[in-house]
This record gives sequence, C-alpha cells and structure tokens, in this order.
Amino acid sequence: MHAIPLNYNDHVLVPLAAGERGSFASMVIVTKPNGARWASGVLGHFAEANDACRFAVEYGKAEVDGRRRPRAVKPPAETEPGPSRTAPRCTSTSAP
Repeated sequence: MHAIPLNYNDHVLVPLAAGERGSFASMVIVTKPNGARWASGVLGHFAEANDACRFAVEYGKAEVDGRRRPRAVKPPAETEPGPSRTAPRCTSTSAP
C-alpha cells in the first residue's frame, strides 16, 4: 500500500492503492483542517495502481467539496496465477 499526500482546499487527501486478489483496491484518507480524519474504506478495484489512486483523489475531492461522489465503473481485474502484485507509489500533484 503506497500513498502520497495531496493538499486540497485546506484538507489533506491520502490516496491508497492496495494489491488485493490480483487487482488494486482504491481508498482515501481525508484529514480536515481541524485535524479530524476519516477513511473511505474500499471504493472499488482497478487493474492499475495509478487508476486506483486517481479515483481515490477524485472521490476525496468530491467529499471535501460536498459534491456527488464518483462511482467506480471498472470491473475488478481478472486474477491470474502467480506472485502477488506490488503497488507502485501513487503519483499525484497538488490541486490548484
């Protein structure tokens, strides 16, 4: 599980991509300006870690803004026998 914090509207978003059953689970941790934190739980599964992180960032931004949250539309990746996958670091940039 890898994460790079992202500052957004006085909040800190930490997108997470965890390898799970041959795909990557998307999650986000949001820290409010007062220091309170909450975690999303699994938002969906994606074939690539970066896709999982991008979705987590968009979900977190929608939560912070009070907008309707996005839905994961991708089905879980097909599982293949072999070694488990390791997620690369989530790459994100600060929002304007």
